[in-house]
Amino acid sequence: MRFATAVLFLAAATLPSALSAQAPEPSMDEAAIHAAVQREINGWARFDADAVSICYTANATWQNPFGVRLHSRIELKRFLTNLMNRPGYRSAKVTAPARITDVRILSPTTAVVWSEEKSEGQVDDSTGKKMAPRYSHYLEVLVKEHGQWLISDMMIMDEYPRP
Repeated sequence: MRFATAVLFLAAATLPSALSAQAPEPSMDEAAIHAAVQREINGWARFDADAVSICYTANATWQNPFGVRLHSRIELKRFLTNLMNRPGYRSAKVTAPARITDVRILSPTTAVVWSEEKSEGQVDDSTGKKMAPRYSHYLEVLVKEHGQWLISDMMIMDEYPRP
């Protein structure tokens, strides 16, 4: 009977820590990181180059799946203003909204965020042809500057059906 009581006591004593290990509370930084990325996502959804570019550091690096690489918030804003005004780009319809799939806080001032979305119907403005449906993956590095989380690096990757 003493053994069963000891096992029961041990189980009761470790249960709260086991439960908290399974469902950790999101940190204030993690919530702020989610909010920063969500502001960027919202800017894209509104075709608002200003709202997107302000989410980036002044010296950010950004690359899309077509090989366009930019090296500052100013370049990014100029590129996005052009892109978001193109009828072909605006023709895309989101089939699975952007969602954050993973957040890793690497240090008190650095985090990595993965997100993804699906769209279809985009038209290549240079050819006028409809593009294949896109399944886009985003990898963003965020840094904390003056108490605010900003995107310092972004790479967009598209997944295509394997042959």
